[in-house]
Amino acid sequence: MEQIHKYTEQENKIWATAYSRVLNFLGDVADDSVMLGIRTIGLPGDRVPDVDEINEHLSKHTDWRIVPLEDMVDDTKFISMLADKLYPCRTWVRSMDQVDKMEDEYDIFHDVFGHTSLLYLPNYCLYLEKLGELALENINDTKAILYLKRVYWHTIQYGLIDVNKSLRIYGAHMITSRNEASYALNAGVPKYDHNVSIIMDTPYVKNRFQEKYFVIKSYDQLLASLDDVKIELEKRLK
Repeated sequence: MEQIHKYTEQENKIWATAYSRVLNFLGDVADDSVMLGIRTIGLPGDRVPDVDEINEHLSKHTDWRIVPLEDMVDDTKFISMLADKLYPCRTWVRSMDQVDKMEDEYDIFHDVFGHTSLLYLPNYCLYLEKLGELALENINDTKAILYLKRVYWHTIQYGLIDVNKSLRIYGAHMITSRNEASYALNAGVPKYDHNVSIIMDTPYVKNRFQEKYFVIKSYDQLLASLDDVKIELEKRLK
């Protein structure tokens, strides 16, 4: 697959700066699986990565691939891609000013650095795939999609994990946002054990910190929670 965006020297510099700054804080706050994933996927620190290189590394561990797109797809297409084990990846790069302010933007750095770092874990990938399939089954039910989007956002984007009684981040947004990761791990911020019913009742918000964060104990638990997702969804749609 040919890279659909040719990156400039400045864009490569922005990636390298963001990579260095995020990596410096991740060691203290991220789950070890995230750190291992960054090495396993072979994300370069000096330039925007080549999609084919990433997919080649991924193919050694799972059958997921990332697909570069100039613009993010709509919900229906996004859901279909998850069910097909494809993760859409925007190609544009945030500004240096946004890097300096430690803001997160839904750009290639977020999509690649934040999301592919766990796409080598079979249970995590299966959770994503089955969540996509469940959403596809309910694609014409706006209420169902709302609930499933909340499940996705409060796990895949904003999830925390308890590692030997120490809270760590694994959500993609948290991985690429030092500000929100630091905020979420603060002792005074509301955190809840993973509970599908509460998650479905909790709206997610963009462009500001979340009001609640949810904690899993393992990626096995995350995968097993799909049974609860199906039961809770069916109950709410009756």
